[in-house]
Amino acid sequence: MTKTHRVKRLVRVLALVAAIMAAAPLLAAAWQQPTGQTEAAREGYVPVKDLPAAEQLPAAPLVLGAYAVIWVGVLVYVWTISRRLASVDRELITLRRMIDTRH
Repeated sequence: MTKTHRVKRLVRVLALVAAIMAAAPLLAAAWQQPTGQTEAAREGYVPVKDLPAAEQLPAAPLVLGAYAVIWVGVLVYVWTISRRLASVDRELITLRRMIDTRH
């Protein structure tokens, strides 16, 4: 790997870290618990059907979001593997040509 490739990779990693750090406060604010809990909720277990609408959390968006994150991760992983495999294939072709020219 050449020096320019390393620098480009480092810049990409730093950009990703900066984006995550910039989004962290927003995500933390979005996931804060509601402050207007009922007295029963503060004391212990309360069935979901008895909770006020503001405290109920629908599962469907969270499940879909989790699946989306996982699938994006899998696709990025497969894409990076395919790029690396293509690089190895190019190197093998170059080596074969070098061997053929020597013999």
